[in-house]
Amino acid sequence: MNDHAQWNDTVGAYLLGALPPDELERFEAHLAECVTCRHDVEELRSAADALPMSVPSVAPPPALKGRIMAVVESEAELLAAAGRRADEPPETRASAPATRRRRRGLGGWFLRPGVALACAAVLLVAGGLAGALLTGGEDTRTVVAQTEVSGADVRLELEDGRGMLVARGMPAPPDGRVYQVWVKRPGQDPEPTSALWTVRDDGSADVAVPGPLDGVEAVLVTDEPQGGSDAPTRPPVISAPLA
Repeated sequence: MNDHAQWNDTVGAYLLGALPPDELERFEAHLAECVTCRHDVEELRSAADALPMSVPSVAPPPALKGRIMAVVESEAELLAAAGRRADEPPETRASAPATRRRRRGLGGWFLRPGVALACAAVLLVAGGLAGALLTGGEDTRTVVAQTEVSGADVRLELEDGRGMLVARGMPAPPDGRVYQVWVKRPGQDPEPTSALWTVRDDGSADVAVPGPLDGVEAVLVTDEPQGGSDAPTRPPVISAPLA
């Protein structure tokens, strides 16, 4: 029974292919001996298999993957920092074995970071519906930005008048400074935005540009002191022309 309580909430992750290899091997060994878990797997397999087929399979908008993965990575990092059971209410943690035995269905399993990643993959496959829900239209295009960094690749993904900078191979800003996004309108100085950012360890970043971009001729990025600036203090390191 103790062994079953340990694995009872793993069925959903198993069906979605979200278990890491070592955990998959141990769960399948448990599955061979546990009638209850085998019953749950068979009961829920049809629902899990139907997820990718529940909406038309259409290519998703360009920025959809960045938006989904940014949310998934952020929530997974928060959950990892808070502890593996931080998503459970206090009364549930106090009586975890009994509570896990009572849980049925897919609901609780979707709180696990691994399952969230698998669900993100399902959303990307079913991109037609997800794109409509998240963007509300099909007015999309990609602008390849000009960069002052050798080897960096930065693109501005545009959807319905809004933009997301997708950067790869960017170095971290200088010590004590941060990247800041600006918008440039014809005949005006660059306007500061609240988008202050740095890069991940691999040099990547996905940065939403605040506000609609109607009437904007370029999106710029400079490195500024921590907290940002009201006017650029250095030349742009990234420039994405819209006109």
